[in-house]
Amino acid sequence: MVPDESPAVLPDQHPGGIAPDPLDAAGTTADRGQAATPADVAEADPCAAEARIAEERCALADRLRALLDVAQTELRLAQRAFDLHERQLDRAIATADPRVVRERKDAAYAAFRTGRAGARSRGDLEVAATIWLEEIDRVNRDVAAARRAATEARRDAGRVVVELEKRSVAVDAARIAADRATRACVEARDRLAGCHEIAGGGPAPGLGEILGSRTSTGREAWTPAGADLGAEGAGPGTGLGAAALGGVERHPAIVALLGGDVRVQLGIATQLGGDDEAAVARWADRLDRLTESIVDVTLDDSHFVFPRAHPFWGGFSQAECREVAVALAALGYRPRPGGGWIDDRIPTRRDLSLAVGYAGHDPVRLRNGPADDDIARLFDGTETNVVGHLVEVAGGLTLGEMVAMLGRRAEGLTDLWEAWGRVRPLLLREAGDEPGAAT
Repeated sequence: MVPDESPAVLPDQHPGGIAPDPLDAAGTTADRGQAATPADVAEADPCAAEARIAEERCALADRLRALLDVAQTELRLAQRAFDLHERQLDRAIATADPRVVRERKDAAYAAFRTGRAGARSRGDLEVAATIWLEEIDRVNRDVAAARRAATEARRDAGRVVVELEKRSVAVDAARIAADRATRACVEARDRLAGCHEIAGGGPAPGLGEILGSRTSTGREAWTPAGADLGAEGAGPGTGLGAAALGGVERHPAIVALLGGDVRVQLGIATQLGGDDEAAVARWADRLDRLTESIVDVTLDDSHFVFPRAHPFWGGFSQAECREVAVALAALGYRPRPGGGWIDDRIPTRRDLSLAVGYAGHDPVRLRNGPADDDIARLFDGTETNVVGHLVEVAGGLTLGEMVAMLGRRAEGLTDLWEAWGRVRPLLLREAGDEPGAAT
């Protein structure tokens, strides 16, 4: 019997260059058991498939955003080259302009005549003539060089323009691909978050549902946008957080976080980070950045609650007051929370009249409006309706709503979005139910 002389399989003949472990291939020992099946993996982590899809789509989104950054850099370089080309062409055309040439030659001849009139000898006259002729020669050489440069610039104009257009198209294509991939990433993370919530006992109701079902002394626990408040004031739930909820004793943790409750923040961070102190600190930082971003967005949208007894604001509804505040912000006048103006930029009566007009109202209503000194205190007594704005814009606290509300501010909270299925239920839980939080 002829022995088997087939060559042994070398490691570099396998995919990846590494030969498989015989134990991995055969599974000969009893303690290894059978290979894990997809059903086993699903039972161990029911959200494994969604996690893998989210990871792949978000990795693709990161790569496409990096390509978009490269394309934008190349577009800026092409735009810079185009601008430089245009400046060079303009300088060449200006230098070769017959009127400019005539002026330079006339100035040279005038200098010669002045020198000739002041000449004391034949030598002085020759010096003046030499200077004149050298200037005429310089002008002629400059004109010739400018004409050559203009000719070359016109010849290269097509190439420069085509390059700029090509880079512009590339940026548009890269932006479309990156936006599509980002939306797919958010959708995948949203599905993953929903899966985690279902695995943890079911999705929690949204913030709007929770706050809308609670009242205090017969009044809503938050103020919907456009609601006209009574003369008694803004009512509970219209400020930054828990302190503004009035008689509502229990409220979601997100409201406490917006109110600056450090104990609730630490409790949520402890539940997310476990015994790892570094992880707890990281989660506390992410929660802090999340609340800061929500407050910043509320300020950007001018979502305030205006006092009804105010001589100016009392003439408008809450929605109309916000329209005027948005118009003032568009004019560059942004109020500070609680009163005052950012960068001490205070509008005049004319600016306020323009803002009222931009908001769609008759500026004549300002005929007996506030004086300039009163405008400096125009936003005194207003409250920042962070909770109301959050309920209005992202009342479900879903991942898609949060990312859409925060915009570019959401880009620095990637790890928070990846764990949103665990974070959202904690934010909607009663404040004080987290380990480490005060009850």
